[in-house]
Amino acid sequence: MNNLAGIILAAGKGTRMKSERAKVTLPLADKPMIQRVVETALSANCQKIYIVVGYRKNNVISAVEDNEKIEFVEQEEQLGTGHAVMITESLFTNPDQDVLILCGDVPLLSAQTLLRIYEKHKSSSAACTVLTAFLDDPGKYGRILRDTSGKICGIKEYKDASEEQRKIKEWNTGIYCFQAKNLFSALKQTSNHNQQSEYYLTDTIDILYRQGKTISNVVLEDLMEVSGVNSQEELAALEDIYVDRTRKKWLNNGVVIHNPHSVYIGDEVIIEPDVEIHQNTVIKGKSTLEKGCVIGPCCYLEHSTVSLDSILQGHNILVNAILPEHHILDFGSHIIEEIQYE
Repeated sequence: MNNLAGIILAAGKGTRMKSERAKVTLPLADKPMIQRVVETALSANCQKIYIVVGYRKNNVISAVEDNEKIEFVEQEEQLGTGHAVMITESLFTNPDQDVLILCGDVPLLSAQTLLRIYEKHKSSSAACTVLTAFLDDPGKYGRILRDTSGKICGIKEYKDASEEQRKIKEWNTGIYCFQAKNLFSALKQTSNHNQQSEYYLTDTIDILYRQGKTISNVVLEDLMEVSGVNSQEELAALEDIYVDRTRKKWLNNGVVIHNPHSVYIGDEVIIEPDVEIHQNTVIKGKSTLEKGCVIGPCCYLEHSTVSLDSILQGHNILVNAILPEHHILDFGSHIIEEIQYE
């Protein structure tokens, strides 16, 4: 896995969000979307990650946690996905390196899916491996084109597709793994003669196919992983799904949650079996709930530990706090420590 890098496309504005903020900096469950994509790439063992920034670049940069594996590249003009990748070429000194290409506004993509792509990429000796998916009506996603033998031979963007091509049910998720030398060689042969007057990354597939290169694919199992965000409504819906999955994980691991839809649990929280959580409670940050503890209604916990068999009676606030074992915190009591609890 030491030969894998990542490129995250994060230069766009996201005009349909109706916000002056860069879309990728908007939070999903208390964490910027771009940071979630970065963490996924790191979990998939990317040794270097290049983030292409443009609109409000400083805000995007500040939304990403410091990491020596991350480097930012500015796309001064928005000339398409192909151009965004093209400007990173000088950073790839090893032509045999493999590179994952990801989108900064797809926060639910899993590391397991990326590892599946990379494993298929290596085992098939492919020039490019595409993550594809199927829908009866793929809407305005790009369509996967296949030749008579069933091999992928191109990707056609919806705006440029014929009526017949738009009937294709297999679509492009926008997630790829390329061998660097094939990627940048093919990008040099792309043009912007299309409806958008942009350089499409998808045009590299047709170019590599005509060169006799292998194009492989992995079919996505959970379509929610590539749900992009194009409006505040879509972001809220995606966050609901994400938070619900987190709750269900704990419900299926011995945790009692009353009125689950009123309870928020962050993804860094650790909960032991036989914990009981009452309604209208928020638990965030690096919090830990030890076995047998009870969290009463309407509580707020952030970066805090509730130790073995302790009870919060309700309407309690704990921030950067440690509640000892077998302790009962009276109704309405607060413990807020100034020093950050790690």
